[in-house]
Amino acid sequence: MPLRHENIVSIEFDPLRRRCIRLAKSGLYRKAAIALAELAHRENDAASWVRLGVMLQRAGRVDPALDALKQALWLLRQGHERRRAAVVAGLIERAAQRRVS
Repeated sequence: MPLRHENIVSIEFDPLRRRCIRLAKSGLYRKAAIALAELAHRENDAASWVRLGVMLQRAGRVDPALDALKQALWLLRQGHERRRAAVVAGLIERAAQRRVS
């Protein structure tokens, strides 16, 4: 019986991922963040939420960036990935310090 891979999208050929990369390389961080938000909601994995948080920081939107990073931290903690969670917690601390200063 052949295996079906109908829902699997190759990273290299995913148009949304390519659009995010293209926009970020062009310096259009807000538009890239919008595309990354769609991607993060679709994929719902910690890596996508971290990418969104970092892109929102580049776009100057610190509060939404913190929200995205907190979502990534929650997902990592749910998956018992302590080392990655510690790294994301550090990113949250740095983003919070930028918001204050």
